Amino acid sequence: MTLRATRVRHAGVLLGLGLGAFFEGILMHPLGGFLYFAAWAIVLGGVLMLWTAVRGPGPLPAGRAFAAYFVIGWGVFNMLDGLARHDLRHEWLVFATGLGFALLGVLLLWTRFEPIIERRSGYDRRSGSPVR
Repeated sequence: MTLRATRVRHAGVLLGLGLGAFFEGILMHPLGGFLYFAAWAIVLGGVLMLWTAVRGPGPLPAGRAFAAYFVIGWGVFNMLDGLARHDLRHEWLVFATGLGFALLGVLLLWTRFEPIIERRSGYDRRSGSPVR
């Protein structure tokens, strides 16, 4: 794996983490300035990393791989956010939203890791042919 491919993967994870945080912050933390700042910093880091990867030498990984790492970043954020306690009025709602975000994170990670692992193995079981 080239340094350029590694940077694109890391950029995808950072952008997924940051944009997942923005999405959750808008829904659950209207006054959470620190969360917005942290999300902004993460997205900026992802954009800068992606910028350096695109400008560097060598081939870029497929857009599908970048999209997969983006969703992995969003899934990691949702799993971590599932542990957070939100300012909701009813205890059952706190539990339900936390569980919902955690399950969404697990689902996002599961749906994206399976194709990545398949492609690394060199065989795509859906088409029955080697992956190029």
